[in-house]
Amino acid sequence: MVTSLAVTSWKYDSLSRYLKIFYNNGSGELYHPVPNFIYDNLLRCSDKTKFVQKYLEYDLHFTRITIS
Repeated sequence: MVTSLAVTSWKYDSLSRYLKIFYNNGSGELYHPVPNFIYDNLLRCSDKTKFVQKYLEYDLHFTRITIS
């Protein structure tokens, strides 16, 4: 059985522009530098997982660090 990955929570620091994303499997990712408008758009969207995949995971402007 394949379990799909889903965003369960997030935390954003507007001063440092760090965005932490946490998933249902216990893993997480840290993105930097994330502008305020990207975070605002994340809050507005209904599917957070698709938003992260589309706008954060493959964007070369953000540094991505996996948190285990």
